[in-house]
Amino acid sequence: MSNRIVSACPEGRRLAPLRRSTFRYPARPECVKDARRWLDRRMSMAGVPGDSSSTALLLLSELVTNCVTHQEAGFIVVRAHLCVGGLRTEVRDDSGQLPDLCAPSPSPDSESGRGLWLVDALATRWGRFESNRGPGVFFALTWER
Repeated sequence: MSNRIVSACPEGRRLAPLRRSTFRYPARPECVKDARRWLDRRMSMAGVPGDSSSTALLLLSELVTNCVTHQEAGFIVVRAHLCVGGLRTEVRDDSGQLPDLCAPSPSPDSESGRGLWLVDALATRWGRFESNRGPGVFFALTWER
């Protein structure tokens, strides 16, 4: 068992991933829907509980939307690590820019600007990561087995 694989699982999950897969699409608004569909299929095949699946899809939508909206990227890469009782999802783009995780407070009337607040409230863990292919943002969710 490789440390790289184990460390990809949410904290406290010392089992190798059941599934690890990668999604790569052009950084366009319609890729948010494509990324959701891609992750939904993988979670469905792995038997992820419905409430955890819904949360993961919401968080993925927020992070991919941020890439499309705030970065000058040509493509977006999403990697999912499904483990027994957990999921870690990474989102990065080819801009090479370190994602800004300091979101200003949105005005009460604003229809946008709450994505990272949702990620912070709903993810078990989340943050930035660095890889040899560029920086990105991840979230992890855990659930009862």
